[in-house]
Amino acid sequence: MGASRDIAEIKMLADSGELRLVYVLGVPRSNSTVVCRLIGERLDGIVYEPAMPSSASPLRHYARLIRQAYDVAKAKTGDRGVVLAVKDLDGFVTDEMFDFILAAAEYIVFTIRDPAAQHPSLSRQFVEEFSLLYRIRSTLRHPIEQNFFLWHMTNWMPRFWQMAHEELGSGQQPLRAAVAGFNYASWRAQARHIESARRVLGEEGVTILDAGLSRLFPQETGEELAGIARSAGGGGAGSATEIAGHSRMERDSHWAGEARAGGKLKPLGGSDGTPFSDPDANEFARRVSATLYPQYLESFYDPLHRQLRSAREAGLPDRSPHSLRQLVEAGNSAEAGRRLKATAI
Repeated sequence: MGASRDIAEIKMLADSGELRLVYVLGVPRSNSTVVCRLIGERLDGIVYEPAMPSSASPLRHYARLIRQAYDVAKAKTGDRGVVLAVKDLDGFVTDEMFDFILAAAEYIVFTIRDPAAQHPSLSRQFVEEFSLLYRIRSTLRHPIEQNFFLWHMTNWMPRFWQMAHEELGSGQQPLRAAVAGFNYASWRAQARHIESARRVLGEEGVTILDAGLSRLFPQETGEELAGIARSAGGGGAGSATEIAGHSRMERDSHWAGEARAGGKLKPLGGSDGTPFSDPDANEFARRVSATLYPQYLESFYDPLHRQLRSAREAGLPDRSPHSLRQLVEAGNSAEAGRRLKATAI
């Protein structure tokens, strides 16, 4: 009851026009944080991952965090409404949260990344975050948050294991299977969210950004994000208040430092070979990446991915990774799938 009241309060602000959002929803390790930062620095505030389940009531935590950001920004904006940039991982956004997002969002940006790079990156992150030293340090510094996060994750583990079992078969190492299941949940949630956003906001209110293309064309991507901020009512840069939804994004944390490093997209260069051909990638990561690839291709060739059209018009530079060049040059997901099957999968 209490959590529903909290979400109702911020929805009332959205309905009145006092609170508007530019929302960034990404699968894990897809540059969503830096994308949100580049948009949000031109708006009134930035909220990082309010949907992260780090309290007894994730929905109440979510609503109160956005309300906190609104209150801080409102003290600066005066009579005009507040425009916030909010970044979340699709795997943690509940139906009630997404209903609010659809009601409040001026624009939604979905971020994706080639699973051949995305899933191994997520696996490395989990290995570090769930290492004994990191767990001890995090629990000592933020005991309440960490205990609730682990409690929620423990409750979700059976669902993640079931997803991994359905895709990969039985007999998988439990932690690796849980990470894979979380990734499946994230990609599937994003697919549903893209379709819902398309229906509610129309094609002009939604876009898809690929992490590889964003880093291959950092200046053009930055200009596109600045345009989104302007269309949402954003003004100058540098005055936005940043609020973290959990300790991982506090200013003195390792992950916050990584996400904020340089404050811009890092250029992408060099050749990464063909997807799944990395000899250092373990076989399990390769299998997970391969099973995620159909969803990635559907998103990559979605009409909402206008970045793809721009990349084709501009032409890819010589330093473009081979796998990304294959995707851009392919006409559609079916053709891309055939090319990949003929080479690597």
